[in-house]
This record gives sequence, C-alpha cells and structure tokens, in this order.
Amino acid sequence: MKQFTKVFMIAWAIFMVIAGVQVYQAYQDIAASNNRVPSYDENWLVGYENQLLSLESYEAYVSGSRRVNFLIAGLESTRTDTLIFASYDTKDKKVDMVSIPRDTYYYKEGFRSGYTHISNYKINAIYGGNGIEGTIRAVEDIMNLPVHHYITVTMSGVTRIIDAMGGVEIEVPFDMVYDDIYDSPPLHIRIEAGLQTLDGKNSVDFLRFRQNNDGTIHYGDIQRIQLQQTFLGQAARQAFSYRLPMVVKEVFDAVSTDVNMTDALKYATSAASLSSDNINFHTLPGHAEYIQGVSFYIANGPEVQQMVYGMYSIPFERAGTD
Repeated sequence: MKQFTKVFMIAWAIFMVIAGVQVYQAYQDIAASNNRVPSYDENWLVGYENQLLSLESYEAYVSGSRRVNFLIAGLESTRTDTLIFASYDTKDKKVDMVSIPRDTYYYKEGFRSGYTHISNYKINAIYGGNGIEGTIRAVEDIMNLPVHHYITVTMSGVTRIIDAMGGVEIEVPFDMVYDDIYDSPPLHIRIEAGLQTLDGKNSVDFLRFRQNNDGTIHYGDIQRIQLQQTFLGQAARQAFSYRLPMVVKEVFDAVSTDVNMTDALKYATSAASLSSDNINFHTLPGHAEYIQGVSFYIANGPEVQQMVYGMYSIPFERAGTD
C-alpha cells in the first residue's frame, strides 16, 4: 500500500477549529494577526451576473461573517496526504469541515505551472515545493475563501493524540486485514469488526486502511474520506470534556501550527463544553478523471460555490431581483 492516509488530526484539530472562537473579540484577535489576503476569483460570477451578488458584496459577506478558517494538513514525507478546510462560525457556533481529496487537480499560471510530469499538478504535491504557505494559497483559490491558520501533523503525532484521549470508541464495519511487507516499517493491520475502542496505533491503521488482503474490500479516495469523517465525528464526541485542556497541553508538541500554546489552552477550555452535533462534514464536490494516464480529482466549481454560499449564508440572488 504505497499511498495511504498516514496522518490525521483528530481531537486537537477539532477544538483548534472551534478555537477561534467563542466570542467575537477572539475572532478579532485572530483576524488582526493574520496577514494573508486571498485573491477572490471573479470567475465565480461568470454565468450568474444577473442573479448573484457582486464580487464586492461577496467579499463583504466573507469578511463580515465572523468565521475563522483553519487548514488541517496530514503530512506524508514531502506530500500532504490529508487536507481539511475547517471553518468555525462564531455567531451560530457550528463547524464545517471540508475534506479535499489528495488527487485534486490544481493549476495556477505562474505558481503551479511549467511542470513536465502531470502528477505535479495534484494538490498533495504542493507542500514539497511550496510548503504550507503554498498549500494554503491553493486551498484559498479552490474554496475562494481565506485560511486564517494552519495545523500540520504526522502519523506519530496522531498516535500520541489518540492515546492521550484514552482511545476512540467506534463501530468497525468489517474485519480489516491487510499486510504490506514493502512499507517501512512493514504494515500489518488487524482490526476486528464490531464496537472497538481503538488506541493510537489501531486508530492510525483504521485511517490508513484501503483494502483487504483477499480483495473483498477496496476503498477509493472518496470512500476513505467517508471512513475518516466517521472516525473524526466519533472522536469529536469524546473530545469535548473537562479533560480537553489537559490533553492539549500533553500533545501540543505533536503538531505544528501558527497558534501558540497560550491561545491553544484558552481555546480548549472554551471548546470543552461544545456539542459535536454542530460539526458538519463535507467533501469537496467534484469527480474522478484521468489526465494523460494519471488519476485526478476535478473540483466542480459551481457545486463548490453552492457549498460555500450555503456555509456563509450568502444569497444567490441580488436584492430586488425576481
């Protein structure tokens, strides 16, 4: 299994998303410290000129929304194997988490152009050449939204986080049995079907799973995202408790982020009493497609637009139109 999910931010990612944000003052502090200015794409209005609000109005809705956006990136060596755009609505106290498939096609003239090998246009390849800032720029382009903060984590970091939480209880849908002797170190997944409390190692194996040895189960990228979202939702239900600040302090050095420890502990204290029912999971709208023999995921612009407008409660019609 050469390609797999080696990384995933669980509880810490959730409260950091919620981070932002129990009160408007906290939002103002975050916005003031963020110097990224997204380049809003006016092409989003093409074909909708008579219905949609103007680009200026769109920018006003976004900037005035009181939402705080995080990019959560799971790292596999020089690539991002997991990308989640997480947006917290500080007014309505809800979180939207958008999974971005690692094979998502991304091309930008002058930024991501001129490569001879087509696979370099997968979004997971950006980190190796342009770092987290380049990845942020790509996600901002795709979502047409700003990213205020980032969180990155490795496989060992996920293991520590789950163990610090005391494991995650989840219904395993079938026996997961897989071996990859060519992985380093060799990978051996053995998770029985049924209700299980998975420790850090088994949680990582659960998230890495793509297929069974006997070929009866084979997961593509979208199916794997669905499995991840199920796991993340269950982890969220367990994460919000009085122990959350203690967990944060214990595993803070297991991740890399532009949020400091003091703010992280403050956010964790605020997030401890929040309900996981207010977390909504999405997958970037799009479809699989082969380009020059390489598998890509092509984002569907109009559907992405509809998702974003729904998240931000932006009207699709101009005021006063029929």
